[in-house]
Formats: sequence, structure tokens, C-alpha cells
Amino acid sequence: MTTITTILAIVTLVIWIMVSAELSKSSKKDQNEKENSRRKLIVLMFAGIILTIAVVISLLQKL
Repeated sequence: MTTITTILAIVTLVIWIMVSAELSKSSKKDQNEKENSRRKLIVLMFAGIILTIAVVISLLQKL
């Protein structure tokens, strides 16, 4: 069970790093690129939030 939690935590960390990288990209993009970037950011944040909740629940159950 701890292996699954560890893998889930690593995947969650990678997703949040991707969110951070997407946010730090230059704002010098045309409108189409901005829209694609916004969609990618929304999907990554949604996945990050869901996985973070799963990791927290998993860790709380071990207490």
C-alpha cells in the first residue's frame, strides 16, 4: 500500500511542477496559443487537485 501512495505522490508532484512551468512561461503568445495554454493549465490543475486529495486521504487513513 505504501508503494502506491509513494507513486501517487510522485505523480502529483510532477503534475504540480508542470503547472508551475506552464504558469511561468512567457506571456508573449498569440491568442490561439494562449487558449491552448489555458486549457492545458486547467486540465493539469484539476488533475493535481484530485491527486493531491487522494494522497491526503491515503495518508490520513494510515494515522
